[in-house]
Amino acid sequence: MNWSRAKTIMIVALICTNIFLIYTYIDFRTEEEGFQDTKTLAEFLSQKSIYVDPAIIPLVHSDMPVIYVYNQDGGCDTMNKMLAESVFRAEGERDNDYKSVAESMLGEAGPKYSTAEFLEILREEELVKAVYKNVVNGIRVEKSNVVFYFNQGFLENVVCNWLEVINYHQNPQRTISASQALLLFMAQRAVPGEIDIESIEMVYWLDESIHVEAPVSEDTALPVWKITYNEGMVEYIDAYEHN
Repeated sequence: MNWSRAKTIMIVALICTNIFLIYTYIDFRTEEEGFQDTKTLAEFLSQKSIYVDPAIIPLVHSDMPVIYVYNQDGGCDTMNKMLAESVFRAEGERDNDYKSVAESMLGEAGPKYSTAEFLEILREEELVKAVYKNVVNGIRVEKSNVVFYFNQGFLENVVCNWLEVINYHQNPQRTISASQALLLFMAQRAVPGEIDIESIEMVYWLDESIHVEAPVSEDTALPVWKITYNEGMVEYIDAYEHN
């Protein structure tokens, strides 16, 4: 037997096998992480009585760092002190007139509110609310906001539930896709019957259900997939990939 020729054939065969395995792995990871075919996913979920419009499933996700937040004294003491000392009034009835007053006050209140981003204007007769959300690198910090209350154009009150971002973790970690989050949601569903998913988005979330013995001023907010369903019910799915 020509051992030199046999060894060459074996080496070529091993190389071909490795190439096949690499491409298979890449294809598997792409399918697992991307789930580009959201229509197929939606059809699969519907078989489990979970209904979702494929168009609302995000196709893009990225590595995310944790953020460290100051979770005490989330009120608006600084801005309400300003309000007690001066009169603030919108110059007109347009949304931008109310936004101008609110953003001027946010700017004067200092860097604590540098991550505030306009969300919406809500109107009820003479009452107008200008709502600002907390956004870090394009990702919303869940349940962290500032609301400005106007009555007949005059700013009357500012209410905050604010988490001040004080630091970032230096090393972003891998996150799962929205599609994987939906599959986890399906696997651990706690609601019987049909589920109609209204939205799915990545947010930063501070788990308020975890209680500690002594009060702490600094806490960690983690990226999660927020799934809203059945007229406002919410489920948070850990977005970090765990090997």
